Amino acid sequence: PPLLVVCDLERFEIHTNFTGTPKKVYAFTLQDLLKPDTLELLRNVFTNPDVLNPKHQRERITQDASAQIGDIALRLRDRGHDPDHVAQFMMQMVFALFAEDVALIPNKLVTRILEKTKDNPERAHVYIQQLFEAMATGGEILLEDVPYFNGGLFEQPDALPLEPADLDILYQAATLDWSEVEPAIFGTLFERSLDPSKRSQLGAHYTSREDILRIVQPVIIDPLRGEWQNVRESIEAYLASTLAPDSSALSPQKLRSELKKRDTQTLKPIVEYLEKLRNLRVLDPACGSGNFLYVALQQLKELEQDVLTFSQSIGLPQAPFISPKQFYGIEVNVFASALASMVVWIGYLQWNRANGYSNRQTPILDKLDNIKHHDALMNADGSEYNWPQAEFIIGNPPFLGDKKMRQELGDDYTIALRKLFKGRLPGQSDFVCYWFEKARALIEDGTTKRAGLISTNSIRGGANRKVLERIKDSGDIFMAWNDEPWVLDGAAVRVSIVGFDDAAQTAKNLDGTNVQRINSDLTSTIDVNAALKLNENANTAFQGPVKVGSFDISEEVAKNWLNFPNPSGHNNSDVLKPWTNGMDITRKPSNKWIIDFGLMTLEEAENYLLPLEYVRENIKPARDKNRDVQRKTFWWRLGRSGQDMKDELCKLQRFICTPRVSKHRLFVWLDAKTLPDSATVAIAVDDDFTFGVLHSSFHEYWALRQGTSLGKGNDPRYTPSTCFETFPFPTPTPDQHANVSKWAKYLDDVRNQLLAADDTLTMTKLYNKVVDLRETRDSSARAYPLLLAHEKLDAAVAAAYGWDWPLSEEDILERLLALNLERAAQQG
Repeated sequence: PPLLVVCDLERFEIHTNFTGTPKKVYAFTLQDLLKPDTLELLRNVFTNPDVLNPKHQRERITQDASAQIGDIALRLRDRGHDPDHVAQFMMQMVFALFAEDVALIPNKLVTRILEKTKDNPERAHVYIQQLFEAMATGGEILLEDVPYFNGGLFEQPDALPLEPADLDILYQAATLDWSEVEPAIFGTLFERSLDPSKRSQLGAHYTSREDILRIVQPVIIDPLRGEWQNVRESIEAYLASTLAPDSSALSPQKLRSELKKRDTQTLKPIVEYLEKLRNLRVLDPACGSGNFLYVALQQLKELEQDVLTFSQSIGLPQAPFISPKQFYGIEVNVFASALASMVVWIGYLQWNRANGYSNRQTPILDKLDNIKHHDALMNADGSEYNWPQAEFIIGNPPFLGDKKMRQELGDDYTIALRKLFKGRLPGQSDFVCYWFEKARALIEDGTTKRAGLISTNSIRGGANRKVLERIKDSGDIFMAWNDEPWVLDGAAVRVSIVGFDDAAQTAKNLDGTNVQRINSDLTSTIDVNAALKLNENANTAFQGPVKVGSFDISEEVAKNWLNFPNPSGHNNSDVLKPWTNGMDITRKPSNKWIIDFGLMTLEEAENYLLPLEYVRENIKPARDKNRDVQRKTFWWRLGRSGQDMKDELCKLQRFICTPRVSKHRLFVWLDAKTLPDSATVAIAVDDDFTFGVLHSSFHEYWALRQGTSLGKGNDPRYTPSTCFETFPFPTPTPDQHANVSKWAKYLDDVRNQLLAADDTLTMTKLYNKVVDLRETRDSSARAYPLLLAHEKLDAAVAAAYGWDWPLSEEDILERLLALNLERAAQQG
């Protein structure tokens, strides 16, 4: 039970035993029930027991402690002290407060020092310095013996001078119960409190212990606990078959004596299992402040406790052995790497204390050389950094898209990294993929058994998916969460969680459900990623040109310039075009235009006076600072001209356009004179039949599975190479072609009429209504004709394929994949 209440005539004790939390005892007397707080405590046992869950108290204490320490750190930095020195001093202070509250420092020594010196900063500085020196080597201060801590944390016991206001805050912090700090979140909150650039995140969400367990549990604990269960059951079966029925009454000593008379080989598995736990290693190659390592340590200590309890029950006494030395980390931030060591040690000492084990070893802290301050991917000379050997790799590597790598990491680093991993990862891979690849390689060569890492959900598609394909080629994915909410630096993001191994685990679990397989796109059904590009679809779908500057202008300005002459006699209409971006499609048209000089030379562009002057004044200054040589040199041109697209669109009167990212997969007609933005995909086709097939459920299902998702809203992203170029269009009869075209035109007409009738209605809002109508049909609803048009269109497209209708999504994907592979084989 989560609560146990025991009492005699005078005393009460409330023992907590909530899952995943350390046990806590509330003790009071009968006389204490006269106190309102004590009476409320007992009342909560029966009316609101969750209030007594230590988790809630621990989180409050951790947040309060981090905030107070952070205030002092900020004050010290504002006074000009070195940030690294401030961080080191505050970590020493934090550990001293923790050590006091777990009775490693006697008689509330730290609190007494702060209380007596609050108004005397010079005296406080002397005593705090003496305290740190005593903790570094062991010694005496104020007639109290301070044990030898060491561990590297006190190698440089250099206290900083504090002002009265600092000391007052520090004293208030000392009154908190630091033994109850929650290490799983303390590192993150402490880091935010010490780093001014992260202090805005203090009130933001953090990665919780429960979130971390979603990796630690299936990757590390479940296989080890399953193995232990087999060992235990085999020994219990042996004992049941060889010992007398009354053997349960034997003392452990006599039981052990009885066991020695029998086949001791049968007990060998438990000895080997204990040895395995003693020697296993866990690595977090992007450990940050150590929260993943702490949770892994805690869970392994719980497993160890189960093993020790059973061992002692059968007369094989064992001492605890799992220690922080078995937990390895790599962290590029020097402060975070030091903080990680402290977090792991606090968690270890907390666990020992909560489970009745002594923390009085000498020194109390071993120096943790196994948490390294280093770049996890490359050495300074550009060679690949070798990770420490470990059976398990877990963590939350940095999320950084391939486009932002140059901006955040620098050109030299990004180029060197991509060169180093050439042949293993595409150059367009996100930063996080490099951690996946290194873990995969270690599993392939047998160094590592299992890994569990987090990535943004974009790892499921495009160039990023190549690393998951490599994982499946050399091993397999045994666990995944396809698309989950997460918190990164206080911001909400969408992530994928992936557990992988050498294919030893046959059971698979996707999104909490047992499945037969997990594909490289983190689905469990038809793997449409096996589809190949079809020649028939080549050179048809294009991402719109990239502007790289404010080349878009208002319709009013554009029309004004269209009426102005040029000294050269050229007409500005040559370089002014209506412009459409994604929001013009999903919301309301902005009616903007764009200046597009195409591939003109500067001499040619000078024929258009007003447009060029606008670009010179508003765009050139930023382009002059652009690191891309082409964009800096040709400052009057768009960042990417899209000439290949323009060459195809100029042959048409109209073309099909879709937003690259949108909640619903929408296709619209645009006049061929319109220039689509990079946030759209232009399809150089002008017939209703193609429009109809693209707007059918057949293409929508295919695009959803072939594409990726983007942003907090997790909206689907459409990419020409995967969504369009692999899609097998039907080969209809003339009648089937005409029928699809008829319903496609009707769909577009109905949609345009609905939008024209309501100025507040956008395309997204309209399709929200269609989605609702699919759930609850209402033929009188205004959007019902559009739903009916889509249903008729789906039936017509199914007939064009020669397939019966209706079909399930999986049936559609299976048939489309077969058709794709058949056509790909025919094209050689």
